[in-house]
Amino acid sequence: MVLKIGGDLLALDAAIRRQIETEARKLKDRFPGESIEAQVNVQEEFDPLHGHRVRCELSAKLGSGRQVVVREARKVAAEAISEVFAAARRSVRRLRRQTVLDLAPTTSKTFTAGAQILTH
Repeated sequence: MVLKIGGDLLALDAAIRRQIETEARKLKDRFPGESIEAQVNVQEEFDPLHGHRVRCELSAKLGSGRQVVVREARKVAAEAISEVFAAARRSVRRLRRQTVLDLAPTTSKTFTAGAQILTH
């Protein structure tokens, strides 16, 4: 798994980096056969309605050629990071399920044991 971490809060707190690395490891372990390339950005923002918050954005490219982008903003950075990775796990699971269903062969059973037209 390739992981890139960016943002302005990383210079302030090494615990944020450790949490991101731990969550990324959990994501990799959850989908061992999947090639994942992830980029995480953590930034502070001011929302006039909610005040100061921490925004976490995860962009992950899957080996199957699909992409997952998840954003979350919370008052506490740890909560935003946890929510983003939880949502990413759900999205990757959903995409993998769709890929498996798309690859499954479809069988069309047509029953012709009905009326037959006879011509003389």
